[in-house]
Amino acid sequence: MRGVQDLGAPFLCDLPANLCPYLDTMTPHSMFPMPPEVTQVILGGGSPIDLDSLRIHSPGEAWNFALNYGYDMGVPVQRTAVMRIYEDAVDFLEAVVLEGTSLHVPLEVRDLQDPLELLVWASDRPRDNRARWSCAVLRVMHTLFHVDHNVNLRFLPEIQAQVFGRYDQYLVCEEDRWCLRGAYEVPLLAVERKENKDRVSMLLKMLHKPENVAETIYDQIGIRFVAEDQLGVLMVIRFLLDHHVLMPTHIKPSRSRNLMIDMEALAAWSETMPPYFRIQDLGPEERKALSRTLALKSPSKDQNPFSSNDYSAIQFTARTLVRLPSPATRALETLQERLQTMGDSELSDLVRIPELLQDQEEFTFFFAHEVQVMEQSGFQSSRSGPASHSEYKQRQRDAARRRVLQGILQEEAC
Repeated sequence: MRGVQDLGAPFLCDLPANLCPYLDTMTPHSMFPMPPEVTQVILGGGSPIDLDSLRIHSPGEAWNFALNYGYDMGVPVQRTAVMRIYEDAVDFLEAVVLEGTSLHVPLEVRDLQDPLELLVWASDRPRDNRARWSCAVLRVMHTLFHVDHNVNLRFLPEIQAQVFGRYDQYLVCEEDRWCLRGAYEVPLLAVERKENKDRVSMLLKMLHKPENVAETIYDQIGIRFVAEDQLGVLMVIRFLLDHHVLMPTHIKPSRSRNLMIDMEALAAWSETMPPYFRIQDLGPEERKALSRTLALKSPSKDQNPFSSNDYSAIQFTARTLVRLPSPATRALETLQERLQTMGDSELSDLVRIPELLQDQEEFTFFFAHEVQVMEQSGFQSSRSGPASHSEYKQRQRDAARRRVLQGILQEEAC
């Protein structure tokens, strides 16, 4: 057991010498003052990618850092994975983050044989250009590790089938006209699905999110409904609730954004609504006037900072309980089929494959997806101008660039 007098010095894990060529002696240091990892991240609630440097001053410390991060650089397949992430991070910086600037990743930083060198360079004091660029590459690498280790993406086809299946049972398209049809019918102008965010989109989103982890991206898949007006939007939501496509118990409260309906106006109208009111009884001008009354007059305080003030929608996150077979089920079924093909069905019974299949438990988890409901004019404005998706992505890119290139952009401006 280490003595109290040793607690002020970092120590390396006990690794076989042949697995860690970088093991060396590290210089003891005092425990105070507290480093930024404590004051900014653990105590301050900040993100680790906003740290302006690391405290790794030798190859041995870099090796140990990587090991406890999750990668043993003595295992060839793990070293190869780290190298691939490093190369992808440099490519992303050049193709996306630095696009439209005169900047490029320095050759010294983008042509490494051992990415562990970045950890040591990012710790250099005083901070020079190499240290800043090493930090930039490491920020993107850290984000990529979280993207590529998101377990949900491994089951995405099965997840999509179960999530979208809830909506598909009521969605009807006849002669290019959509509607929701069940106990009653609600007309739609359009339906759009987000099958999955691509890797670049996930990177951009995570690089401007404080949490910076893939589990906090709630719109990996999603569905958008477009109705005629504000009344139509409310009818779509009511239909989904009445038919239990959406369960109020599964809505994530902190992710609900109302950028369309004036709640006070809706409450006032509801109080004066005549008995047995039906939307169909409204004339076109009456419906238009009522929709204007219900429309939100000023942007919500919950507005996404990257969304335009012209963006108008109801947006919320719903969770669906996904049920997947045990990973062993597929293997047992394949084995059973092969034995039957070979004519050895008795062997299948002998090793009790049918019983083993029945004993397998389902793999269940809640998966979050985004639902957007828009009216016609808001949908059209999302196709062009400040509220368009391309403008939204550009604002995300600008934010990611500022965050990743801390200490570099200022020099470019000079």
